[in-house]
Amino acid sequence: MKVNKVAYILPRFHPFKGGAEVHFLSLASQMVSKGYDVTVITTDVKFRNEVLPKNEVFMGIKIIRLHSWNEQLYLGFYPSLLTYLFKNHFDIIHSSGIGFLWREFCLILLKIFKGKTKFIVTPHGPFMALNDKEGIRGFSKKVYTYMLNLFLNWLYNIVIQVNPAQTEWLEKDYGINPEKIRLVPNGIEEKYLEKGVVSHNKSDKVVITSIGRMEWYKGHQDILKALGLIVHNKAKLKELPTFELKILGRAGNYTEKLKVLISELNLEDYVDLIYSPTDDERDEILRDKSQINILASKWEAAGIVLLEAMAKGNAVITTKTNEGAPMFIKDKRNGYIYDFGDYEHLSTILIELLSNKELRDEMREKNLEVVKSFTWEGIFPKYLGIIKELSK
Repeated sequence: MKVNKVAYILPRFHPFKGGAEVHFLSLASQMVSKGYDVTVITTDVKFRNEVLPKNEVFMGIKIIRLHSWNEQLYLGFYPSLLTYLFKNHFDIIHSSGIGFLWREFCLILLKIFKGKTKFIVTPHGPFMALNDKEGIRGFSKKVYTYMLNLFLNWLYNIVIQVNPAQTEWLEKDYGINPEKIRLVPNGIEEKYLEKGVVSHNKSDKVVITSIGRMEWYKGHQDILKALGLIVHNKAKLKELPTFELKILGRAGNYTEKLKVLISELNLEDYVDLIYSPTDDERDEILRDKSQINILASKWEAAGIVLLEAMAKGNAVITTKTNEGAPMFIKDKRNGYIYDFGDYEHLSTILIELLSNKELRDEMREKNLEVVKSFTWEGIFPKYLGIIKELSK
């Protein structure tokens, strides 16, 4: 089979800036550069309040936005997906995530009635990755995880993991044949890498950044609590340079609680909330101002924002529940890894980095070298090999 037409299906896409959206934008654009006919099928859920066109070509990618009856992810319902898939032929369909009920129903019907199409999925993480065990969410997770186990291995020809640790739960929880699993990690464009770090004087304010939607599971509150411990320890605070935390991301359900926490901890002079920054704004802050970047999430498959921060010359800190962190962070050498929710440990890490400019600069320089191994120029050939494998 000669592969020419490739479709990607995910509930959110450009202009959304999440890890999955950025990952698939990179894959799709690289495929276009290799001469493939690429379509992204997504929904018309808005990024901000803009009107998104139903059909658009961006970076050579044809984007089809189908009307969604709601803004939910797993229970998102966009009925025209089924008719669109049956009216259009694609050699390969690559889906983002598992547990998206309506999409998987459509793909099952497509496989039954139009069996020539090959299917790939990148789960990113397990269904309902935050591992809720109580209430309706816990019950739903248990029931649908059982259902996924019945058809995932049959439906998909290839399952892509973004870090080596995912093999364990792909096999155990979903019955995926290990011969179907391939590793394609997250990456960044080579042109995004800086040639050197921006130098700072010892007397300069140290900017700490945290990038991600303002929701509880992103862990911004733990950073605030860690800073609260530092600020309220007056003796320790006197030994440190001035510092500021900038939280960059879309406003979410947890935004107001973050504002309350900032007030309760008397951190108004230490924290700046920046809502939905543009790419240029984010990059300028990471490159010119930020020296330390924290990804404090309860769970991440890898966290592409860490790679972006490393590429702009930041020391990095993340949680042990960031599955991909061991691929590019050696604890205490070019960054730190701690337990989600342990803000006391996070405060000691921050004190060490804030008080030791030499260590901070060493980590920043080292990360510019480490991140060179995670560019799409190096990673994409692995993905292209999968496409060619399915072409046989």
